[in-house]
Amino acid sequence: MRIPLFLLAFFFSLIQLSAFSQSKKEVKKYKIKSSTVIVTETVDGKEKSRNDSYQKFDNSGNVTEEVEYNKDGSFKKKESHKYNKNNDVTEEVIYDEKGNVKKKTTTDYNINKDKTNETVYDGSGKLIEKTQHGYNAKGDKSFEITMDEKGKIIKKSIYAYDKNGLKTEKKTTDANGEVISTKKYTYEY
Repeated sequence: MRIPLFLLAFFFSLIQLSAFSQSKKEVKKYKIKSSTVIVTETVDGKEKSRNDSYQKFDNSGNVTEEVEYNKDGSFKKKESHKYNKNNDVTEEVIYDEKGNVKKKTTTDYNINKDKTNETVYDGSGKLIEKTQHGYNAKGDKSFEITMDEKGKIIKKSIYAYDKNGLKTEKKTTDANGEVISTKKYTYEY
């Protein structure tokens, strides 16, 4: 009995999803240090295996490193992540196929664990952009301001809330204050 190739591909996709669907809680409980997904396919009667993906975890179950491979087994992408004591991502690094830093993003948080600054650098460490986040007295995000490497505003988003604290609008403007987009949120009770 010969199994059609599309069924094998579907089966391996399910295996991959289940392997990477381990919850952070399970990773921590079982002290999983890493997870590797290897795909074995049968083509023209021959089995061929290749690495599909790899994840490395810290003691809190956070993903500290992720590697993905193309179907031919070649490198596709690699990311690394660092976390603070609250398990918030404080640094994310994206690497190119040679292992060089392509982009690095650092994130700062306030005492309430809210994101306050997000700074993006290129592979050489040069600042690309910075986004500041502000909050109202209730702790709701009230604005985001994204600036270029010289501190010039690229875009600005302002958030509005109703009396219940539910978000009602996000208005985004460009550097000249022209409205780029408006999102309105409605709720049915």
